[in-house]
Amino acid sequence: MPSLKAIIFDLDGTLVDSARDLRDAVNVLLSEEELRQIDLDEVKSMIGDGAPKLVERAVSATGGDLSRLPTLVVRFLQIYEANASRHTEAYPGVVETLSGLRELRIPLAVVTNKPYAATIEILEALGLRAYFDVVVGGDTLPERKPHPAPIHAALKRLGVAPEAALMIGDNYHDVQAARAAGVRAFAVTYGYSHRPHAELGAERLIDTMSELLPIVVNDAAT
Repeated sequence: MPSLKAIIFDLDGTLVDSARDLRDAVNVLLSEEELRQIDLDEVKSMIGDGAPKLVERAVSATGGDLSRLPTLVVRFLQIYEANASRHTEAYPGVVETLSGLRELRIPLAVVTNKPYAATIEILEALGLRAYFDVVVGGDTLPERKPHPAPIHAALKRLGVAPEAALMIGDNYHDVQAARAAGVRAFAVTYGYSHRPHAELGAERLIDTMSELLPIVVNDAAT
């Protein structure tokens, strides 16, 4: 991997498993709307494109009134941001990998479609905030992934050219955003992918986050 000068990570499904907290918040909202509850597998199929899309998918799947979507998104965020890190956990190998990358002095960023406030709460609650030089949330800019703007914003703040960066994500929008930004992309095979991993277009697939550090170290040595 020539001249790697920064790594950008997605959050949900890549660094952290947030599905239970998202499910719980969605179900509180659905209960208030007198709609049926959704299970963990259902919510996992809805995660990844930001809070408005998650709420839209959940309300649509349960027969709710989509004409009230903006109000429902505001209410969902109130519910979720009050308990965004209750059950959320870092995936195996994440802490060790981030620590190893910091020892290599590689700048790190998070670019996520999750709202910024909830992102910071989760990173701080899990002891991950200090690893990242830059955090771009889903409401930091008008655009969200798969638009390349959030990645460009992170790279600008890092002072790194696209060709010297790597994106790590779990879903098609991560790879699409990276490609559109001129950044290489790896995809993890866990998380909340809405498509088969082989169809994401990633340069490489990794089964656990622990695989990343040896790849970076080996490629830097060649």
